[in-house]
Amino acid sequence: MTRPLALLLLAGLPWGLGAAPLPPRQDLLRFINGDQLHGSFQGIKEGMLAVWQRPDLAAPGEFKSNQIQRIILRAGRPAKSNESLAHVALVNGDRLPGTLIALDDETVTVDTSFAGTMHLPRKLVGMIAPMPLGGRVLYHGPYSEDGWLMTNPDFPEGIPAAPPAVAKDADPAALEDDKAVAEDAADGEADQDKDKGKDAKPTAIPRWDFSGAAWYWNQKHGATALVRKTGMTDRSMLRFNLAWHNRLMLCLAFHADFARPAKPAADADDDGKAKEEAKKRMMQNGFGPGDASSLPQLFGNSYVLQINSGYAVLLRCGFDEKGNPTMERIQVNNPTIRLAETGAATFELRCDRRKGTILLYIDDEFAMQWSEPGLAEAGGYAGKGDGIGFLTQMDNSPVRISDLVIAEWNGMPDSARSMQVDEQDIVLLTNGTDRFSGKVTGFQGGKLQLHGKFGSFSFPLEEIAEVRFAADSLSKSEDSNAERIIVRLDPIGNITGKPLTGDASTLKLLTPYAGAINLNLESAIILDFQPSNNFLDDWDPQF
Repeated sequence: MTRPLALLLLAGLPWGLGAAPLPPRQDLLRFINGDQLHGSFQGIKEGMLAVWQRPDLAAPGEFKSNQIQRIILRAGRPAKSNESLAHVALVNGDRLPGTLIALDDETVTVDTSFAGTMHLPRKLVGMIAPMPLGGRVLYHGPYSEDGWLMTNPDFPEGIPAAPPAVAKDADPAALEDDKAVAEDAADGEADQDKDKGKDAKPTAIPRWDFSGAAWYWNQKHGATALVRKTGMTDRSMLRFNLAWHNRLMLCLAFHADFARPAKPAADADDDGKAKEEAKKRMMQNGFGPGDASSLPQLFGNSYVLQINSGYAVLLRCGFDEKGNPTMERIQVNNPTIRLAETGAATFELRCDRRKGTILLYIDDEFAMQWSEPGLAEAGGYAGKGDGIGFLTQMDNSPVRISDLVIAEWNGMPDSARSMQVDEQDIVLLTNGTDRFSGKVTGFQGGKLQLHGKFGSFSFPLEEIAEVRFAADSLSKSEDSNAERIIVRLDPIGNITGKPLTGDASTLKLLTPYAGAINLNLESAIILDFQPSNNFLDDWDPQF
């Protein structure tokens, strides 16, 4: 529950994401104690004071940076996205979107849309990625709840909204309407209690929580799926950061069509009792290993990857000719992975529906591969749709999903990181197979120069996926300034620095690698005031 702000007493205002609808594209300020304030970001004053404006305030409010967790600009939508995915990655973790225009032994020069030309010390640049994905970014977020649904078998098109948390002066009639919707949503669970001879007491459907720029599951048990019904193409890359407490068991559905074929009435009567029992188990205790019908009923014709702390299993889900749900495990030589009981990792799937190729990467390292029939073959690829979904299958196992990217995939099976070495630079071409090692000596006429053991080479920039510089040539990242913030850009990019001054459109940022830069905020979507290397620190206070 959101606590009242001690800083301002604004009666009747909508605090939090469950509140009454707000005008689109408002900014959102989230405090470190979990309080949230909608309005308009007006800039940064000296002393790292964030200036905030609302229509109901006579004058803009000012907040100290140590009170703020993050500011989400325009509901997470950029005024103008960066058109290119080309970027450079620095040793401190920053990613700067931009195009390489010059390079020598000392300096890497990049042309950016947000800060003009930037001259970067080469020893601080770990990677140059002229063509990192080979395709468009189709989704990057979550920066808002738009496009996401929470579903279960009773509500395949989305469970009704929860009652809004609003102030005392809110419209009573609106509150009654919202209360009625919530009670209707709970009727299914109340009916289950009636069948057991208990008093009917509507209970809340377990929900995912959206906060800041992440989805959280913090329920003791339950079976609510978080889904996005569009986004994937025939050849897609799906990447996200996952953090968890306690033992992990997460289902990731992809290329899902969420189909639920209608069955003849006679068949429905035959298995009605079994379906009711499965539904009760699902609603009360989550899924069990034997509930073969649960995943197809939620995700339709799809693939579901079960991610456990010790293994990853891929399931082919769908329906037979009679409309009965089916689920089949796809064999792989070694399904073992090693994840901590509590931890964080980056997961990436690369899927080619036409060829039937599915690859899994964990923390940028190849984990395993499955080979399925292609779309044109008999039976074909099980995933018939474009959607994705998440579902936890373990009681008391909170998770957080953030930094999710869906992009077109160019078919590259690997990255240059897998062959990064201490003594040589690595150039990976966009065909995904050709790699060259040696010393990158320069960039002229749109071509990168590499001197290798077997000769000198020139590569057109548009044919290079990644360049990884030798680890021994890089400097270690220095300890971050306690007053730093991270500016996150759309569709890719994050820039670290100390904010000096700025207004609603421009921020003067003191960076550790390029000095003071004037950062255009058109493509900015988040100002992160409390970044941390410990993934637990920025979880919700009540988590």
